[in-house]
Amino acid sequence: MTDSAPDLADVLALLMAFPGEEASTEATVEHLVALSGEQIRRVIEAVTAQAHAGNPSAPLSDGPEQGLTDSWREELMACRARTWPSPDQAGLLVGPHVLILTDGQQGVILGTAGVRVLGRSMGGSLMLLCQTIVMAEHAVNAQDLGNLRQQRIESASTTLSEIQPIE
Repeated sequence: MTDSAPDLADVLALLMAFPGEEASTEATVEHLVALSGEQIRRVIEAVTAQAHAGNPSAPLSDGPEQGLTDSWREELMACRARTWPSPDQAGLLVGPHVLILTDGQQGVILGTAGVRVLGRSMGGSLMLLCQTIVMAEHAVNAQDLGNLRQQRIESASTTLSEIQPIE
């Protein structure tokens, strides 16, 4: 992406229309993943500013209401995650019904209910969740790779041991 300003404006428009008919979740995620951590931070700031412009009295949220805990747990358990490393650390959680962007200091939840701006503690917690999901995915991938390697070694050694020597 050569010129980041129009790209950020396009991504912001996609996010503010999320979930919309024009863009699928996957198309929106593709746009976000193509950005740098610094650009994600700017997107979070822009979404936050637009959310406050639409409702200046909207408080920062420390999380879901108590009655919604089970549905939020299900949503978060079904999330996929992406992180951007320091110094411009950022995280993205993609659930069945929401997109969550955070940089550890601030964050936004985008979904059918609109945009919710997150407070510091929730932004930090969700950043940690993003990092945990990504690390767990890497660990599972490494374990699967190790299992495949071991299977290949065992199958090769079994095959070699079955070769009859020439006498």
